Amino acid sequence: MSIFLEHIISDDFKPSVFLRELQLTGALNRHPELLSLVITPQDPRWHPEGNVWQHTLLVVDVASELRQNLMTQDEQIAFMLGALCHDFGKPYTTQWIDGHFRSRGHDSMGIYPAYSFLKRIDALDYFDSVAKYIIEHLKPTHFYKTRENISDKAIIRLAERIDLNKLILLCKADHWGRTDQEALDRFFPHGDWLIGRYNNIINKPKTNKP
Repeated sequence: MSIFLEHIISDDFKPSVFLRELQLTGALNRHPELLSLVITPQDPRWHPEGNVWQHTLLVVDVASELRQNLMTQDEQIAFMLGALCHDFGKPYTTQWIDGHFRSRGHDSMGIYPAYSFLKRIDALDYFDSVAKYIIEHLKPTHFYKTRENISDKAIIRLAERIDLNKLILLCKADHWGRTDQEALDRFFPHGDWLIGRYNNIINKPKTNKP
């Protein structure tokens, strides 16, 4: 296991301590995917904590708590890497639109920089899992906000692409890795709604069509 991976799943300190050390020593320059987060702004309405780097530091620390819900070390590593890489697309997509910073499409745009980063830290074995986290990390919130219009099929398709419980853990880390009141209160109804809806779908009695 690489030194980088050992540090982000260490039980001795928060991952942000290691990442801040990289920044302070200049070692962050070796990882342009991380360095670019430092100069990428976010809209203070949703992210009062500051830029994407500040958000990511908070996210990985929350993820470090939540990873204990996963059974194997490989699952935990993939989860932590997903938390670290989830906003890698924002430097490529962030724009000032109608008086706000927006990052439309940052989920799909994060795949290539994640591949480059994982290759550099000798973690490509986790790329498929990390890519799923990146691509799907906005879905629970989007589904919840538009829940009156979300079909059963859309939820089933999402569950076929990624384990919903793991995805919701990542989304909790993302949502709580901020400094607004919802994050401080650890409020995230989106996950309970999605799991409840999914369970209702799969437990529906099957009807025999004539």
